[in-house]
Formats: sequence, C-alpha cells, structure tokens
Amino acid sequence: MEGLKRFYDQNRKGIWIAVIVIALFIILLQLINSFVAKDNENNPNSINLNTSKVNTGSKNVTVTSGNTSALGESVSTTKVENDSKIISTFFDNLNNGKFEDAFNMLTDECKEEMFSTVDELKEDYYNNIFNGERKSFEIENWANNTYKVDIVPDMLATGKSNNGEVMQDHITVDDDKLNINNYIGRTNIEKSKENDGVTITINYKDAYMDYEKYNITVKNEGDRQITLDSLENPDTMYIEDRNGVKYSSYNHELTKEQMQIGVGETNTLEIKYYSTYISTKDIRRLVFSNFDSGKYNNEKEEFNINI
Repeated sequence: MEGLKRFYDQNRKGIWIAVIVIALFIILLQLINSFVAKDNENNPNSINLNTSKVNTGSKNVTVTSGNTSALGESVSTTKVENDSKIISTFFDNLNNGKFEDAFNMLTDECKEEMFSTVDELKEDYYNNIFNGERKSFEIENWANNTYKVDIVPDMLATGKSNNGEVMQDHITVDDDKLNINNYIGRTNIEKSKENDGVTITINYKDAYMDYEKYNITVKNEGDRQITLDSLENPDTMYIEDRNGVKYSSYNHELTKEQMQIGVGETNTLEIKYYSTYISTKDIRRLVFSNFDSGKYNNEKEEFNINI
C-alpha cells in the first residue's frame, strides 16, 4: 500500500488528467449515441447502415444499403426488406435447380423481352452466371425499385474463394415480380400525331440499363410513299429529354425497307436509342428530323411526337 501511495503522490497530476479525459470521452460517446437514437426515432422508415440486418430467409445473401439509393432517392426499410426477399427467393430457386419456380417470378414483359421459356432462362441466364455452381449474392438498392446484385461463388458450397470473380445484374421489382438481366421494365405511352394523312403512334417503351427501345406504329393514309429516315446519320432520329438533351438512335439495326411505308400501309417497328437508364430522366419528344413525306422533291422535314 505504501508503494501505491507513493506512486499516486508522484503521478497525481497525470492520473487525474487521464481520468478526466476518459470521463469526457465516455460522456461524448453517450451524447453521440443519444443523437443517433433520436434521429432514428424521427425517421423510422429510413435505413442508415452499410450492411443492413435484413432477414431474407436465405443464407446466401447480404443486403447492403443506405438511407438513400445510389442515385440519391430515399429508400424505406420495409421496401428494401420486401424487395430483397423476393430477389433472394429467385436466386435460391436457381441455386436449388427450381427453374420453373424462378421463371414464374418474372414479369410478362421480361419473359417477352428476355426469356420466353424455362429452358431459355436456364440456358441463357443460369448457365452463363451460375455455370452449375451455387452462388452467393449481395443486393444493393440502386435506384427506385431497381437493385444492383453482385453474384459470387458460394465459398461454403464450392470451396472456392472469390478471387475477383463477380457477375453483376440489375434487377427491378415490379408488383412482386422481377425484371432481370439489366431489363428495367415497360412503360405504356400511347401518344399519337397525325400530319397530312400520316399517323405515328408511340405504343410503349422498354427501358434497359444501357438503352431505351420504343415500339411505334406508322400508318400512311396519304397519297404518297413516305420515308421516316434515310439511315445515313444516327442523329437524325432521336429522343429528347426535358433539358433538351438528345439521344441518338441505333440506326444500324434498322433497314431502309422498314423506314418506307407505302400508301395504305401500316408498319410497326422498334427503335433503340443510346439512353442509359436514370430513374429521374424525363423524355419529352421522339423526333424524325429527316422525314420525307414524298411531296416536296425529296426535301426533308421534321416529324415529332410529344411524349
């Protein structure tokens, strides 16, 4: 005891400084925790975690998220939980060879655009991504109801390490059904414009991560053959957003025969545009700026449809 007393007397100042610093640190930590808890109470539907504790029912999934998506949109905990469970069930079905169950989870539009049969889903999706092996996956809210999914080898099942082997997909949840393979979904438009007996109708568009595809119908009730575009320049067919930004067409995928509509004919075609998916993008017009009505000695005019 005499030694401890002597140590205390010799180091009294340093000991008390240490005690005060530790006490202040504890008080500051408690204040921070109190502020965080209060903020969570005021925002019960937001998540503010790097790795959320979402119970998806799958041992192969990790859900990462934040209180905003990758594009700055607010995301509720309930939505992330529900959507993640649906995506997890889809991948569990694939892991367990339940291909028909997985196929039945796709939207009708995804089946139409991507995989029309169970065999196509297995051959073109499962075989390319899973290659007969069990996979684990990480789900991250990316934009609105679209999620970025990283798919990696299941180390426990395969004994393989990741080694940078990551397959990525963007999956959209639509009324408890899924759009996969970077297909975002369909939007019905049904907007028309008529000019001199020619009517162009935009039926709908399909959005993908890398482009948009518009389904249009052209009806020629005039007295001359028309040409939508000469296909010489991709910039003469474009869509335009509310900020005036133009997105050119994939004109190399079209033929001159598709561009020509004879008298009394109706033609339905699909045109792709170089427009990557952004959930807040607002397309306002579809434009044929090199339209030939056949009436003015091959002089070109503009035919545009407001969306």
